[in-house]
Amino acid sequence: MGRMDIIRPILALIHVGTALMYVTGYASTKTLTSLAVAESDPTRRRVILGLGDKFDFRFQILGGTLVALSGIPLAIANGYDLTQRWIVLAIVINAVLIFIGAGIWRRRSMAVREALDAGDDARVLTLLTEPRARLLGWIELLLLLTIVALMVLR
Repeated sequence: MGRMDIIRPILALIHVGTALMYVTGYASTKTLTSLAVAESDPTRRRVILGLGDKFDFRFQILGGTLVALSGIPLAIANGYDLTQRWIVLAIVINAVLIFIGAGIWRRRSMAVREALDAGDDARVLTLLTEPRARLLGWIELLLLLTIVALMVLR
């Protein structure tokens, strides 16, 4: 049994496990945000959004980071050429998802948090339901599903 025969399943476990963490965080955060929008009580809305923040940090950010970092070593261990289209496309899409998450959603999340702290519930709802934010959410979902399809169909 060679070294790669031991490393390959470990890398696959890390990659798939952290992908599940990421998707769990993504789905939980989006679901909790929808529940927060539907909630009429601002105090409950704050609690729901706080729970969403926990899922975002513990699952989505951590899982997304580890799934990205484990993908390239796994591809190499499996003997894939890193210039294959599906690998390049997955890396580019992942970079776009990172930009969306860290560059756009993080700033929006801080604005929501500021509005919550100021007791401005109308502003919170406006930020959570803004059409551009909803469109970005759909684009993000499409990108995520594309990466999953690339990994499965490669």
